[in-house]
Amino acid sequence: MQEAVKGVPGKELSLLATRLDPLLKEYDKQIPDFWPDAKEAFLLRRVGNTVLATGYDASGVLYGAMELAERVRAAHALPAALDYEDHPQLKIRGAALGLQKPEITYDGAEYDYRYMPDEFPWFYDKAAWTKYLDTLVAERYNALFLWSGHPFTSLLKLPKYPEAQEVPTEQLEKNMEMFRWLTAEADRRGIWVLQGFYNIHLSHTFAKAHGVPMHLSAPTELSAEYTRYCVSEFIREYPNVGIFMTLGEAMGPHYGPEWMVKAIIPGVKDGLAEQAKAVGHAVEEPPIVVRAHATDIFDVLPASKPLYSNIDTMFKWNGESLTWTNVRGPVKEEFQKLVAGSNIEIANVHLLSNLEPFRWGDPDFVRQTLSNFVRIGIGGLHLYPLRYWDWPYTADNTTPRLMQMDRDWIWYQAWARYAWNPERDAAKEHAYWVGQFAERFGTTEAAEHLLAAYELSGVCAPKLLPRAGITEGNREVLSLGMTMPQLIDAARFNPAETLWTGDAPDGERLDEYVANEVNHTKHHGETPLGVAAEVAASSAKAVAEAEAAGPGISASVRPEDDRIVNDMRAIAALMAYYNHKTQAAELVMRYGYDHDPAELQKAEPLLAASVDDFARLAELTETAYRNAAGMQTSQRQIPVRGGPTTNHWRDLLPVYRAELATFQKRLATLESGQPAEGATARLPQVAFTLEPGAGETFSVKVGEKLYSDAATPIVSAAPEIDGLTGIRVSAKQEKPLEFTLEKPAQILVGFFKSSSNKAINVSPATEQWNIVLPNAITTAKGLPVTVWAKPLAAGRNDLDLGKGAYVVVGFIPEDAHVTPHVNFAGTGGLPNLDWLFED
Repeated sequence: MQEAVKGVPGKELSLLATRLDPLLKEYDKQIPDFWPDAKEAFLLRRVGNTVLATGYDASGVLYGAMELAERVRAAHALPAALDYEDHPQLKIRGAALGLQKPEITYDGAEYDYRYMPDEFPWFYDKAAWTKYLDTLVAERYNALFLWSGHPFTSLLKLPKYPEAQEVPTEQLEKNMEMFRWLTAEADRRGIWVLQGFYNIHLSHTFAKAHGVPMHLSAPTELSAEYTRYCVSEFIREYPNVGIFMTLGEAMGPHYGPEWMVKAIIPGVKDGLAEQAKAVGHAVEEPPIVVRAHATDIFDVLPASKPLYSNIDTMFKWNGESLTWTNVRGPVKEEFQKLVAGSNIEIANVHLLSNLEPFRWGDPDFVRQTLSNFVRIGIGGLHLYPLRYWDWPYTADNTTPRLMQMDRDWIWYQAWARYAWNPERDAAKEHAYWVGQFAERFGTTEAAEHLLAAYELSGVCAPKLLPRAGITEGNREVLSLGMTMPQLIDAARFNPAETLWTGDAPDGERLDEYVANEVNHTKHHGETPLGVAAEVAASSAKAVAEAEAAGPGISASVRPEDDRIVNDMRAIAALMAYYNHKTQAAELVMRYGYDHDPAELQKAEPLLAASVDDFARLAELTETAYRNAAGMQTSQRQIPVRGGPTTNHWRDLLPVYRAELATFQKRLATLESGQPAEGATARLPQVAFTLEPGAGETFSVKVGEKLYSDAATPIVSAAPEIDGLTGIRVSAKQEKPLEFTLEKPAQILVGFFKSSSNKAINVSPATEQWNIVLPNAITTAKGLPVTVWAKPLAAGRNDLDLGKGAYVVVGFIPEDAHVTPHVNFAGTGGLPNLDWLFED
């Protein structure tokens, strides 16, 4: 890359070229050589009347030219003195976009979506793409990750498998032309496009033609051959495009090594061989980027490296939320192992489930985060938008709809700035961001207030979720609140332990905090009540700062300023809600220890205050937002199961009002002297027929054994399941159970850990099962049995949980409601208090 740019005629000259370009030969003594592997590095130097902008490579020259242009704009002239060099701290700085939908759109295909104008109109908008790519390069992003389940049939002609074609031929040709244009335009800007896909996902027409499922849990000869061919054709057709993949998701995690060495790597090599044949010489192996998600990544890497050494990895930072500027414990260990085992480890800032849908932009939070990337050895950033599922729009209820790149400018700019270099002077950075706000909103005074508002609100959701939430995944939408059972009985909702053991500073959860309080044990780290109070205060200050900016806001951007103020008020209402509700939960949990009704009486006005807070939040968001979460499927479970009818604050307000009413009713019952436990009766059963060959029916009651081949008598059983007809299996069960249901039902299965060497423990797949009865069965040895439920259709069914011990407790109607209850006989546990809040 070279270019000569004249300054004042006959007096000044600007030279832009790579370091070894002949254009710069006469300046060899004045400019140093770059160090090895200095990709994207650049040097600006003035030599007499000549200004040099040289880079290690073409991207370095590009960034040097951009830096020089910025200085010329600021000074309105070529700099009189210039000696500056720079290079990025992170080698990969990428943004992510999804060609995916929050709901299933055809043939029951999860994750898989055809590239069609009616599905993704933005994909075909070249003007919008040009603006987006220009923004990325201006902020020095150098990668664009495109997510899809099975993109190959939308981007490739597959002559070997014509039955796989999913889109009309004319549309397919338009897709291919569009993708070639997009990748070429990105390449012109030094941006590497990577196309992602999941395994094993097949074309739905291919699957139908061959009589196999679209999503396979294990490799087959046909699926491997087809996938290898798709990958090969993609590499051949788009030589400047990379691939990244999720080895698991549908495929079992332990098949990752086999799939990599038999399908993925051979496919890449086949495509490279075709490239080499076309150009007449060998071509460099591009990186294969593999997500360390849903696969046994540390088995994949050693199996793959002898065949293909250029492998990068990707792992989620803070799960699918943003909770902390650092990681520790098991999460940090995972990152360190990935850094040691791959060329570049890329941190995936994923989905942001605890931030949506509000504005978020705390630059120093981002700076600290990326500084920790560098310390750990992480070499890449993969950044989701704040609103992944609705790209390119925000959730704001406006006409026309707001664009994410406009509303969330600070999100992209902060991550890009500090991915390039997080070690910057704090005072200068504060002045920089004040300048950015002032440029957009008016005066410096207003900018100071707005930056403070963003910073004060920015810490709230990240700090709160680990102390009070269930998971850092997309099962939970923090902005929609939590039920009291989710706060006081988190174990029932299958919490993700790494939320507080790896993705947050040292600190306590509510159960630990209350236990320490009651037992007068010293606390450690952050506490739930302390954090809840802190974020409530911080968000209230953010409102004051945002409101104070008003007089200095330019008239042209006042509508956006009004939306910012409303966001700050909404976040403050949400934090006040959590503060009051966390205090109420702590008092309820104390009652579990001392059985003093006064604890519940003190909790009642706090719970009532939380409902008032949420009512305020619902009022603020009523017309401001279309919905809370992008995810519209049942995978979203906290505070309630997902869907369009449970995705606005107005939908949850009746839930919390009903919860308060139930608590007040239960409190009145207690004050009248009635028992504190809810009335329980045996659940109704659904008739079933067990096929011979695996397992045997039995009656769930005291004295009966849980295993068919081991003496494990039941010591106690919860009243709801006492007497149900269940199925017991071997302590080392391998065969699946096959049975026929009279009508649709919920299967109740007990999972447990045992100290017996005769038992092999199995666990439920968490996205399909829900805990309904903790500690439902006890035995003389081992831990209590927890009962989980999963819906099943009428007719023939099977249950295949792999090898291990479990017990089918019975089958109940699909609409049967199980009121939470725990049998504590012999467990030494605390009473279950969910009855106080649930009918």
